[in-house]
Amino acid sequence: MIGRIRRARLDDAAAVAYVHVAGWRETYPGIVPARTLASMDVFSRTRYWAQVLDNKRNRTDIFLAEMPIDGEDRVIGFGVNGPEQVGLTDYSGEFHALYVLKVGQGQGLGTRLMTTMAAAMTLRGMTAASVWALRDNWKARRFYEKMGGKLVGDRPLMFDGTQVMEVAYGWGDITPLARRSEEVWR
Repeated sequence: MIGRIRRARLDDAAAVAYVHVAGWRETYPGIVPARTLASMDVFSRTRYWAQVLDNKRNRTDIFLAEMPIDGEDRVIGFGVNGPEQVGLTDYSGEFHALYVLKVGQGQGLGTRLMTTMAAAMTLRGMTAASVWALRDNWKARRFYEKMGGKLVGDRPLMFDGTQVMEVAYGWGDITPLARRSEEVWR
């Protein structure tokens, strides 16, 4: 396998911000309004991620996916997990974000991020988890289904005055997914 997964540090805020903005711009054209994508900027996202990474009381975990590009390890993906935030009461945990840039897709990094996040949640006592994905993001939806997620809900979101649907996937027991992290790391 190419690349590695590691915990994010405060000095990774700019790298996380870059992947966040680039990931949206690669993935969501035609799904969210163009003006939403154009208005995203790495500078403001860096400030946001620096605050998240600096929050010592934060109950989330942020993991990075790195792979060598031009002889140097570069952050090409990240995942965020923590307590469920939306009100899906059957799930104590949530995969809040999972992005892997196109340059790193197909390398197993998304699987490694998911299983690492599942393992981190189980260590915090969260045994069931959900994730939200934009309904028309079929690549992400197929990935979550492949990882064992079951469709459990939907909701509308607004982006610059345009309604976009989001769907939720759930895992009633993430322990098998967490155990897969051991298999993936061998």
